[in-house]
Amino acid sequence: MSDLGFLVECRADFEALALLALEQGTELQTASGVYVRWSPGADIELWMQLDADGDVVGLNPHYAGRTHMRVGLTVRVPRPESSILDGAFHGWADPMEAEPESGQYPFVFDVPDYGLTGAVVVPSICEVQLTAFAHELQAYESEAAYAATQSGAVKFATESFIPAGLFNAATNEQNTPPQAYAIFTGRVLDTALITNPATEREFCWAHVRTLGGELDMVADPDLLDGYLTKGGIVGGSFWLSGRFIEWGVSSGNGRGQMETENVKSH
Repeated sequence: MSDLGFLVECRADFEALALLALEQGTELQTASGVYVRWSPGADIELWMQLDADGDVVGLNPHYAGRTHMRVGLTVRVPRPESSILDGAFHGWADPMEAEPESGQYPFVFDVPDYGLTGAVVVPSICEVQLTAFAHELQAYESEAAYAATQSGAVKFATESFIPAGLFNAATNEQNTPPQAYAIFTGRVLDTALITNPATEREFCWAHVRTLGGELDMVADPDLLDGYLTKGGIVGGSFWLSGRFIEWGVSSGNGRGQMETENVKSH
């Protein structure tokens, strides 16, 4: 939450934020429950989840940025262990034409409105607005500054991507489902310090080009090691949240706009 300028340090902070989202958000009905989408401005989104009894069962952040990434969807990843309204997709970055199960690498991204994605066909090729929420973040003012830190046998390119959330699933460690975690480096195409209108707290934003495509990145300034600079390099570990811009209507063929029904404002 602090990557978007929200301070949630205890249950009382969470409850206050949930109440604000409930009062000012917009309801979106699903067969399994209700999402309440609240956007206080600055492209910030909070997605509250209510079960069939109207109880709060989840609250997920998203940043509705400007980037597009072409993704070949391969598998749905529901998350009933977390919430019936939580879910993710497994896909490939930058797939070949009409071949969803191809590309630069596989990865998983969580979707804050997963219960509203029933019309999304799997497998298919789609456009996703992907946001990386920083857990750890290092920034370098130039490619040369980044290169100077690369020593030893393992060196990472200025644009690299490791789908870390797939590792446990690949080894079937404790039947762990794939997670939406990644370790990547990329080039900063644009950056800004943004103020959350609801809290007046600042957070870092960057438009990043990494291996396989472009994404938005947000971070709590306290996490940042170095200086975010346009033309610089950024790297770290991240949680991935995505929303569909366009989705494939059949495997490898055609495109359709994502539509949401049953919208009710509070």
